Amino acid sequence: MTAKEGQKMPQDAPLDERQIRAARMEAEGIVMREIAAAVGVNRKTLYRWREVPGYTAFVASLIEDTQRAARDTLRAGATDAAKRIRELMRSEDERIALSAAQTLLDRTGHPKAERVEMSADVRASGRVEVDPSEELAALLSGGDS
Repeated sequence: MTAKEGQKMPQDAPLDERQIRAARMEAEGIVMREIAAAVGVNRKTLYRWREVPGYTAFVASLIEDTQRAARDTLRAGATDAAKRIRELMRSEDERIALSAAQTLLDRTGHPKAERVEMSADVRASGRVEVDPSEELAALLSGGDS
């Protein structure tokens, strides 16, 4: 048996249809005034229901279910997005392939590299001798050019 309007409800009483409907609406973010009108109770009754552990637990479980479903949807979307980026990396248009590769690196936490201009003399031995410019020398020493 449920409490009548204006009476205190027992803490362990099962939820009735109006409370279940109100809880679902509350979990959806609908304002109390609209919930009260939709289920046919006074707003004060809704606030009393919020003091009932079974009601608040039901609202919390509905919110958690909604959040879990949203996370699952986002995870599935992220997997699809990653597959699409990998497909774009194989594009014949080099600009698209490069943009996709940069996006992949950015999204996976790889920092952008700084471009440094230098001249190099490659000898037959395969060694590279670097002749740093003034700008490179300043960068290496921590100063500005």
